[in-house]
Amino acid sequence: MLSNALKNRAFFFKASMKKTIIGLWIIGLFLLGNRLAWAEATNRIIAIVNDEIITIHELEKAKKNLKLPVLEKAGKEELEKQLLFQLIDQKLIDLQVKKLGIRIPPEEVEKAIARIKEEQGLNSPEEFSRVLLQEGLSESEFRKKIKEQILRFRLISREIGSKIIITENQIRDYYEKNKTKFERTEGVQLAHIFLPVSENAPPEEWEREKNKIGEIHDRLLKGENFSDLARKFSKDSSASQGGHLGLFGWEEIDPPLRKVISALKPGEFSTVLKSEKGWQIVKLLDFKGAKVIGYQEAKDRIQEQLFQEEVDKRFSQWLQKIKDRSYIQVLL
Repeated sequence: MLSNALKNRAFFFKASMKKTIIGLWIIGLFLLGNRLAWAEATNRIIAIVNDEIITIHELEKAKKNLKLPVLEKAGKEELEKQLLFQLIDQKLIDLQVKKLGIRIPPEEVEKAIARIKEEQGLNSPEEFSRVLLQEGLSESEFRKKIKEQILRFRLISREIGSKIIITENQIRDYYEKNKTKFERTEGVQLAHIFLPVSENAPPEEWEREKNKIGEIHDRLLKGENFSDLARKFSKDSSASQGGHLGLFGWEEIDPPLRKVISALKPGEFSTVLKSEKGWQIVKLLDFKGAKVIGYQEAKDRIQEQLFQEEVDKRFSQWLQKIKDRSYIQVLL
């Protein structure tokens, strides 16, 4: 038999345990409530598009993909509103893709990625991964984006592009009314040796590539052939042509570069020049006088321009019709 003192102590112990358990349970609820509140904040619904939703998480992700100058220029509220409207448009387009059953086989996505790698000169998996990292993308996210772009292109081609016909009369009429656009003003034929540097590369990488092109410039000063050095060292698609870039109108050339070229005579080359994309040495090959581009030469370009203008116009009309018959509720 327990004495009265022991009974009292036992009762006190049980009561204390009960209070502790209740306290822990309350703390647990509080912490769970905080986690739920945080989850609710990050996944808060900001728009409803038919049976689909757009969350604050999607909006924040879209903001991360914007370049810093855009973020600095735009006000937060106006920027979020514009991005949300873009997300709504994308959601409507995606819903139409699903509705029409448009599908893209995986091999088509891989072919598109292979073309991008080739065009950008990304010759190794390491280079490809590095570029994606700079853009804040994983390979799976990039693959998804490319697939979405192809799907949307197919949708626009099917719903809009296939219904557009640009006639010979339209093309000729545009040419006659805009002949001044097809007068090639005096321009220059240029070649260059180019060593690219990533925009976000550390200063030591910029300095390393500057030293490399400085050595190339020294070899040019000693009389070595520009085309040969371009083929050997230039990291640009023009390298195989000895660095030849073709003919440029003065208006196509950036003013700082135009100033450098103006001081050169045909056959002369510049000092080492820095651009946003790397280091280069530019050579002036020849000056060219004004020339009028004939109708036959301009025809394909005009057709492409008129076609794209019509696609843009009809796409806006098509998307507005989709919006008019859709349920859209903005909750931001």
